[in-house]
Amino acid sequence: MLTLYHYDRSTAAQRVRLLIEEKQLPWKSVIVDTARGDVAQLPDNYHELNPKGLVPVVENNGTGIAESNVILEYLDDAFPETSFRPPSAEDRARMRQWMKRIDDGVHVASRTIGVCIVNRFIYLERGEDQIKKYHAHMRDLVRRDNDQVNISMGLESPLLPDALKVFRWLFEDMNARLENHDWLAGDAYSLADIALVVYLRRMESFMMAPLWAHLDHLNDWYQRIANRPAYHRAVEEWGDITSAKRTEHGAGAFETIAKLWTA
Repeated sequence: MLTLYHYDRSTAAQRVRLLIEEKQLPWKSVIVDTARGDVAQLPDNYHELNPKGLVPVVENNGTGIAESNVILEYLDDAFPETSFRPPSAEDRARMRQWMKRIDDGVHVASRTIGVCIVNRFIYLERGEDQIKKYHAHMRDLVRRDNDQVNISMGLESPLLPDALKVFRWLFEDMNARLENHDWLAGDAYSLADIALVVYLRRMESFMMAPLWAHLDHLNDWYQRIANRPAYHRAVEEWGDITSAKRTEHGAGAFETIAKLWTA
């Protein structure tokens, strides 16, 4: 049986849970909430499973696999009975191009937006000593350095405008692709759709959905995925323990974010 190290609201964990549920694989849940800065809760061998100390990690047959996009392809290889990769080489390349955008900037931008709008308040509540301890154990140095700027400056962070540009361009490009295609890579629902849908969920949780309300094809795509039973099990049933704070601080930040979004 698969063991998944994860927590509720992590976009990276959500996409892995989504594929697991689409494939209807049995799995064991181990909660490792790395976002709250509590390094004491990490399993003793966690950095052997993932040197960055982040989620998700899938453990199968004694082997730990880290990095969510790598996990998606691993699961599709290990459990090929129902594949979520397109049959043609061209569409598989297109799928990987969409997924590559996550590692090329989308995920870092997502972290910046989340910390500037909401997470900074959660960290500040835990106190300066806890933040320093959290960052001292953080092995992703880009994440550490960006966090330090974004926690201290919030909506005034110099990193926020470009992070929002990354998301605006991503959503507009997805909408353009979906104008003439049901899915991002070919004619079938694929790993590309699974990998990227979680970012709409994340931005929506920050009360930002009005920013892309005019992107009809993107919104239709999102709704079709949200209607899938696997999405309900993988995302909605797990909820979000920070949802109240996301609603409160997202609503308070919307005017500033909207100006930066359209700048």
